[in-house]
Amino acid sequence: MENPLNTPPDNMKPEPVKKDRSLLYMGIILGVVVLILGYLTFFVEDVSHIFSKKKEVVPTVVKHKSDLLEKSKNMSDEEVKRSLIKFIEAFYYDQQKGYFDPPSYFADITQTYYNYHNLTYERLKEFHSMRLKDMHNLSQNWIVSSLDYKREDSGLQATYWTRISYFRPSRNKQESADVKMEMLIDGNGKITSLREMEIKNQTSFDVVAEPDTSEAPETVHPNLEPAVNPPTAAVPEARYEGKLFDLGSVDTAPEFTGGQAALGKFVAQNLKYPIAARENNVQGRVYISFVVEKNGSLSDLKVIKGIGSGCDDEALRVIKNSPAWKPGLVDGKPVRTAYVLPISFKLAN
Repeated sequence: MENPLNTPPDNMKPEPVKKDRSLLYMGIILGVVVLILGYLTFFVEDVSHIFSKKKEVVPTVVKHKSDLLEKSKNMSDEEVKRSLIKFIEAFYYDQQKGYFDPPSYFADITQTYYNYHNLTYERLKEFHSMRLKDMHNLSQNWIVSSLDYKREDSGLQATYWTRISYFRPSRNKQESADVKMEMLIDGNGKITSLREMEIKNQTSFDVVAEPDTSEAPETVHPNLEPAVNPPTAAVPEARYEGKLFDLGSVDTAPEFTGGQAALGKFVAQNLKYPIAARENNVQGRVYISFVVEKNGSLSDLKVIKGIGSGCDDEALRVIKNSPAWKPGLVDGKPVRTAYVLPISFKLAN
């Protein structure tokens, strides 16, 4: 006979055991994750944009102005021209504001910078600073309409005219000229060469009063450019063979033998005031340009600005008869140097 106390009631019977499916679900989830990661790995190059709602923004501000022309060979002609104009504008704007930074514009080695050669960043900065010390109130206005360029492999050769004026305290002169510049730019948007190709309309006049001329009824006051001597290391003379330098690019300027006083005496003794100029009271300055060769002889003489009435021809005749000069020097070596000599024609009161 069963003990009623040991017999469970019908409603107290144990339920059947259910299987735990959590491991199955976890396995399915892990499999899906692996499939997704595999897809992203093999078929998607940039995963970040999938999880970002922001659209990609193309930068409009560059760190260096030189980036405006980076990889110019991939640009259209119109794009190159627009970028080139912006680049040159920024180049002169930065110089004018005083924060001109060579690494931002120039390649590691600059072949030519105003007729100096193979300059590093540091040497370029030193030379640029040296030029500005004797070019006060410098104004450089480049003429956009004169811009011309052509592609050279991956680089550019740009030429343009710029109007430059400044006061040179070492000579007490205000000088100005129109200068044709050549700028070579490599495929990375860096200047590899910047040089003066041509100079015209060059003027130079004294800011201080001229010497008393009351003792001589017919006087001439030629202006001789004094020498500037920044020390540089000696280099082979062949480097400058055949090159033509301007006065701002030589270490020592050409000089009439005996100096300014001897030049003034030579011109005063040889120049004859033209009769037509005397009768018509013609006075003023005649500007004679010429090249002082390495041996001191003068070549390529011409009048670049005259006053007429025979004064131009007379000034040219006298300078053609000049004895040999002392040539200009670069790194202690004689070089061919372009020179402009203003001669004043004045009549005594």
